[in-house]
Amino acid sequence: MKLNIRALTLSYLPVLIARIGSGANTFLISYLAPGSNIAVGFILASYPFVEAASSFVAGHITDRVGRRVTMILGYSWILTFTALVYLTIVITGSPTLTGVINGLMGFGAALILVSSLTMITDLTELGHRGLGMGVFDFINILGYALGYMTGAVLYQITGNASSFIALLALMVTLYAVVVKYIIETKPRVSGKVYLNPLKGVSRRVIPTLPLWFSITTILGAAIYAGRAMGRVEGVLPIHVGALILGAVTIVGLGSVFFGHLSDRFGRWRLITIGLLGVVMGLVTLATLLIININPIITVLAASPFIFMASALVPTILALTGDESLVTMRGTSMGLYSLVLGVGMGLGNILSGYFYTKMGLGGIAVLALVVFLTALVLYAVLRAVIK
Repeated sequence: MKLNIRALTLSYLPVLIARIGSGANTFLISYLAPGSNIAVGFILASYPFVEAASSFVAGHITDRVGRRVTMILGYSWILTFTALVYLTIVITGSPTLTGVINGLMGFGAALILVSSLTMITDLTELGHRGLGMGVFDFINILGYALGYMTGAVLYQITGNASSFIALLALMVTLYAVVVKYIIETKPRVSGKVYLNPLKGVSRRVIPTLPLWFSITTILGAAIYAGRAMGRVEGVLPIHVGALILGAVTIVGLGSVFFGHLSDRFGRWRLITIGLLGVVMGLVTLATLLIININPIITVLAASPFIFMASALVPTILALTGDESLVTMRGTSMGLYSLVLGVGMGLGNILSGYFYTKMGLGGIAVLALVVFLTALVLYAVLRAVIK
């Protein structure tokens, strides 16, 4: 199949816009949500947990009604619940109700993530799927970081919940513009669509699930760390946003580079490079943060290893696309959305506890322990499943 550059390029735009809104909402929730540090961790976790719980439904909808309809439904859902989050914080100030509303927003995120991943899989084949997923990962996390920065700017300007009003106006405008660029990519092939997602993907993919879970848990911890860094003396919200944007740029460029290399040299070799980068990066972060080195300097010191670590995500996603049934690509990507949601939610919750007990260094230690555990499981499953 010849690579359709124009269609592939246009398919990234809706993802970018959706993630800008998601990242801004996450920042504002982390700063404006009522409750203690641990309560805010639960509020943040509600979003990815619901995203995870609804991922198979989102995948099944994607396979049944198509990618475009699913993504537009996701946009509409997120806009509605962004408005409800604002009203909940302003009117009730209830941590519980804020968590419920923020959690329900996660269904919209599942619809967008699964449909967009499936679109990229539709538009790429074995020889360039790694590159395609690398660009997707770059656009996905870049959008999230730009959104995080947008949320930081809005909060810096207003200092209160009116930031949500400005965000909602921005999201409505961007969504209205981008809807016309959402294309339908569902293949015209016949075949069964099973409810069980594991029937749509090869057993060879299973060993990567612990790795994916650990990476998403670390992502959840990183999101909470943004709130924690805001408590460091002299660090303003705008500094946190800039730091997150810089780190994401490093990871995104690495995703494109290593995704392309996985097309040329194979998925498993690039996964190994990513594993080494994650371990060395987390050891560096944990060591420097525990001895109270400034978090900005710490992230800069770990940046070469963060670049190496970026090989993992696009390679795992490309491998999943390689090993999926054509008729069940949406459901297979739903499996990874499930792991993404659970991992991010758990990372948010555990980070709140570890930060309370150990400070910023505790969050890095948590991430290292989670990843080393996943690495052991990965090695065992690779040995058992041939």
